[in-house]
Amino acid sequence: MEFLRSTYHEEINSEGDVVIVGSAFQRSRILVELEPETYRITFEEWLDKRKQDMLSRADGILSLYDNANRFAALKQAYKGNGVVPFIGAGLSMPSGYPGWTSFLWDLQKESHVLQDALDRHLNAGDYDKAAQLLHDDLGSALFNKQLQECFGRSSDALGTINLLPHVFPSANIVTTNFDRLIESVYIERAQGFDTVVTGNVLGECLRLLTSGSRLLVKMHGTSEIVANRVLLQSEYDVAYADLGIVKRFFTKFLFAKSMLFLGCSLVIDRTMRTMEEVVGAEGAESLPHHYAFLELKESDDRVARKKLLAKANIFPIWYPDSEHDESIEALLMALLED
Repeated sequence: MEFLRSTYHEEINSEGDVVIVGSAFQRSRILVELEPETYRITFEEWLDKRKQDMLSRADGILSLYDNANRFAALKQAYKGNGVVPFIGAGLSMPSGYPGWTSFLWDLQKESHVLQDALDRHLNAGDYDKAAQLLHDDLGSALFNKQLQECFGRSSDALGTINLLPHVFPSANIVTTNFDRLIESVYIERAQGFDTVVTGNVLGECLRLLTSGSRLLVKMHGTSEIVANRVLLQSEYDVAYADLGIVKRFFTKFLFAKSMLFLGCSLVIDRTMRTMEEVVGAEGAESLPHHYAFLELKESDDRVARKKLLAKANIFPIWYPDSEHDESIEALLMALLED
């Protein structure tokens, strides 16, 4: 777990620098340079303790509500290589990328769109209409430039996203994110993907899968290529129409295996509505069950949310409010554990 090394250093250095003859030295640097074997041993011990702490945290989460039985069903599917991770913006936020709502509000501050108008769309779950409103106000050039500057920039991968290659070393990955963090963490592990599939070539996913290709499916495209993007209302109207590429992708690819939603808020937006439509048309009993590690906010009606998610064949494993990163890490560690 090389990505945790910086966290280990932070803990070592939390007691302050060591001052020698007026010069300050970080404790981690002293240990690495003067006692490399001691450093190696203590780092391994720290990793083992962190793992045990995470597994204990997972046990606490799984003791809540009906989480334990649901997690057991997920784990059974995982062991059979029957789980496809679906990655949302929540796994990119520790690396400095904004959530989609935050990004839209940042754009609003630089536009003439009124707060009330944007708020109405967001409260209704109409994120595509909110984006269209801002796009039409700013104009294509400015809107696209700000999108590219925000999500097209490079950033160090921080947090739980680094666990993906450990937990899903050979799985295909699906994401609606525009950033490149998933690519970077898999390349860093010398794995990478055979093909990155975006936008208009989603229809070729099944052919690529049958050839044994390992795919990263960027379902809504990238921030750099407007023609392959699904972001604005006009773009959603085409992609999510009855014969649209995303709608066909859902029916053929996403419902072949169970999905595990990570870092997704799963509000009732166009994607969720489309999943509900497919489940309604195909019948829930004929489709795989999908799972989500989902934050339970104090204001949530848990049972009502569970009923809504079930319409899309999604079954949540709840974790406490404001414990996002640690909870997902703990649950992924528990999924990985024999």
